[in-house]
Amino acid sequence: MPSLLDRIARLWPTKGALSTASGQRIALGAATALLASIPLIVARANVSTAIADVVLVSLLVLVGGLYLVRNERDVWERFRDVAILATLVLGVVYGTWLSAMLLPGVPPYVLPIPLAPILATLLLNPRVGILIAVVGVGVGILFSVLDGAHVVGSLLATAAGVTAMGVISERSRLISAGGLVVAVTGASALGATLIEGAALSQAVVAGGLGLVGGAITVILMLGLLPIFELVFGVTTDVRLLELANPGHPLLKRLMMEAPGTYSHSVMTGNLAESAAQHIGANALLTRVGAYYHDIGKIRRPGFFVENQAGLANPHDNTSPALSALIITAHVREGVELAEEYRLPQEVVEIVRQHHGTSMVVYFYNKAAASGGPVYEADFRYSGERPRSREAALVMLADSAEAAVRATVKPTPPRIEEVVRKVVSTKLADHQLDLANMTLAEIEAVIGVYTRLLSSVYHPRLEYPDVVSGRDKHAGQRNEPSRA
Repeated sequence: MPSLLDRIARLWPTKGALSTASGQRIALGAATALLASIPLIVARANVSTAIADVVLVSLLVLVGGLYLVRNERDVWERFRDVAILATLVLGVVYGTWLSAMLLPGVPPYVLPIPLAPILATLLLNPRVGILIAVVGVGVGILFSVLDGAHVVGSLLATAAGVTAMGVISERSRLISAGGLVVAVTGASALGATLIEGAALSQAVVAGGLGLVGGAITVILMLGLLPIFELVFGVTTDVRLLELANPGHPLLKRLMMEAPGTYSHSVMTGNLAESAAQHIGANALLTRVGAYYHDIGKIRRPGFFVENQAGLANPHDNTSPALSALIITAHVREGVELAEEYRLPQEVVEIVRQHHGTSMVVYFYNKAAASGGPVYEADFRYSGERPRSREAALVMLADSAEAAVRATVKPTPPRIEEVVRKVVSTKLADHQLDLANMTLAEIEAVIGVYTRLLSSVYHPRLEYPDVVSGRDKHAGQRNEPSRA
């Protein structure tokens, strides 16, 4: 489902146009600075002070924009990200202004100053979060909300929030990150109050209020994050963690209706996530994409060998062309299910691209062996080739795991040979042309897949049914050796 921002973006220039139209960038920056300066002009009676504040806020926005242009091109060239950034900046300015106007006596450590940087970290990245933090502290100083040691305290609380929220790889980390924000906010309030010369009892009260302020920040973050995700169509790590939960309705359906596919998907996720960590791709997105990549097999699980469990293979009585049509349809049906369950677009793209335009070689060869004309297009997937490293890693993990599982008496050298053959076939078929992966990264992926698959599919010893000589020593089975 397209987000509200997607509909608005149709009226805006494309990504390429935005990246080249410097006039629009300047206009956007000027408009943001102008909007941010309106409350300053209204709130200040002294004209010279108001002008100085407008200039300083405009310079904050301008310098931040220059930082994005030079160091965060991906953020600057994406309309959605610029809109998120502008919303957060305006929220910081207006929120600080309202606090100064309506709550002049409230201590700064009670205010949710780290909120915007934390949201920027979760929605964009930690570097943008630090940028928002600098803007927020600057605006707080201009409005006299922050002064003295509380400036350092606010920076400490914000830095803790950005650092903690920047690495959310599992659900428990979100809880611990929120706890860290609360603890650091309380400690910063305590320390800043003591530095200002207050009594210990006053500092303790300030520390308690700081804990309250940190809790307010975390609560607002948890409440606003889903709204930003919905409006701007952003897939955060928090959302991905929810999707990785085995209790998700779609994963439960996969586990119950196609258990073999579910087991294969979990193994594919482990492989792809490890490779993503090794080459610096988004490991969490890769793992979640792998969990859902084969959900289309729910529609006809019995036509896929991992779900047959010794039952008759329905393809034995089906023409090769029809079999290929059934097999390739699981990508389209998977996309339909993903959209029905409102999975994020990034995950839907992995489902769509995990086979690319590859050929179903088995049924193509079967058709060719039967004689008559065979058209290659009838035996290819009609999806899209991977356009991200994450989708490419899922493609390679999917094919490598299936190929190694089908290998008779696998050994590490044999497994490496199979993995290399899978990768070279995809390269020769131009399936990885759009994935933005280097040869060095591909070689690293081969090493990771070979090592993990060798640890799972290694040769195993055969266990005898009866221990030799067991009957002879049966009377001594409960007596330990005294040697």
